[in-house]
Amino acid sequence: MLSVIIFGTFSEPKFRMIKRNSFFCLWLALLLVAGSGSLLAQDDKNIPKLKFNLTGDGSSYAGIMMNNQVWTRYIWNNPDKNGVEQYSDIDLGIRRSRLTFYASLMDRAMIFTQIGYDGMTYRSERKPGVNIYNVEAEYFLLGDALHLGFGFDAKNGISRYSSNKNFEFLVVDAPGFTSPVSGTFDDFGRQLGIFARGSVSRLNYRVSVTKPFEYGIDSVSSPVTTERINENFALKGYFDWQFFDTENAAFQQMTMNNLGRGKILNVGAGFYYHPEAMLVEAEKDISTVDPFIAALLIAAGQYDRLYDMADYYPSQISDIFVAAADVFIDMPTRQGGAVTGYFSYQYNFFGPNYLRSAGRMNVSKMSADDALPQGPGNAEWEVGTGHIVRGEFGYLLPGNGLKNRLQPYGAFTLKAFERLGEASAQFDAGINWLMYGHNLKWTLQYSSRPIYTEIDDQQMWTSSKGQVILQTQIYF
Repeated sequence: MLSVIIFGTFSEPKFRMIKRNSFFCLWLALLLVAGSGSLLAQDDKNIPKLKFNLTGDGSSYAGIMMNNQVWTRYIWNNPDKNGVEQYSDIDLGIRRSRLTFYASLMDRAMIFTQIGYDGMTYRSERKPGVNIYNVEAEYFLLGDALHLGFGFDAKNGISRYSSNKNFEFLVVDAPGFTSPVSGTFDDFGRQLGIFARGSVSRLNYRVSVTKPFEYGIDSVSSPVTTERINENFALKGYFDWQFFDTENAAFQQMTMNNLGRGKILNVGAGFYYHPEAMLVEAEKDISTVDPFIAALLIAAGQYDRLYDMADYYPSQISDIFVAAADVFIDMPTRQGGAVTGYFSYQYNFFGPNYLRSAGRMNVSKMSADDALPQGPGNAEWEVGTGHIVRGEFGYLLPGNGLKNRLQPYGAFTLKAFERLGEASAQFDAGINWLMYGHNLKWTLQYSSRPIYTEIDDQQMWTSSKGQVILQTQIYF
């Protein structure tokens, strides 16, 4: 079997672009090799179907996984900073297109490489390129109890969502806050580092030491709390206890929707710690204003203008510390149904009053000068110092097998960030049509989004907008 996948353009990470022609040559060569071997259909649906043995006893094997997710959206855009309502957007975009190569060698080591493309819209740049998402070399030191790995990986801490299988979601996509340093100190939730992972009895664990990317500013003073360039390593880890069935740990990416294929009840906790990674917002130092000018302004009763002319005091330096606890349940019910649930609490500390917005695949044409502080289009306050509560619940309607099944679901998110004048609540509601499990899946979802307006120098939740997403997914 010979197939060709064409990846689109993505221009963000400068140093992770590879030539498209080289990618196609690699892809075609590997498929030809795979085609000459035996393609084994696996009973365990957590293991890819496109897999072939490298040795007669099966101790060495290799495989390929593919995943395409395409979004069709209707977006009610944010109003402008004056409260004027804006047009809505209808668009078609590529949320993910991924190709994964892996090989296990003599039950002693594994290599894992993932390439592809995320986030293409009609407003994306047109120069073609493919991004590298994972490059891992992993050694099995004590069987399943201890694996030691090196490379560019997503063995993340904080929560189950932070190391998810992006083709086995209950909702249409992972909430942005589950990757709290995305685009600042990591790249697509990945960092360069060394990790250890494994399972001991019913305890599943992963810990890593990473070298975050040098995003941020090189300064001694900042008017807002923001990332700073630093040379410090980060520590992260996640630990969960598996009460019933133990999950397949071949790749350590965690399902968020197991479709009742086992009895799963896991309770976990995790963290992310990056020392001295933030500059704390500084106040104005009036003594930096020229004394003569200061005297004139004070005499004229224009004392407030001193602050406009003053420099900032040096900023204090803060650590990043994020911690979370979560519960995941996925249980079969009578007549072939299943219930799936997830609940988490996350605490973020990035320094006083830190706040960052994001808009996934944002296609708004509004300028930043005309937009609300949270941004134009579908932007929202995604990450900040404070507290986040997340809940999800889905029900796979009774039936036989995983063909042509329906799974309605709902989710909510509560955010209470220090810099915002009040907390917000938002929700998701949708349905999965499983043509054949997660391999052929359609998802239709509506998501609300809080709108914050500045009132009396505070960001207040004044209204909500939303968007509808139809996702088509093919995975094998």
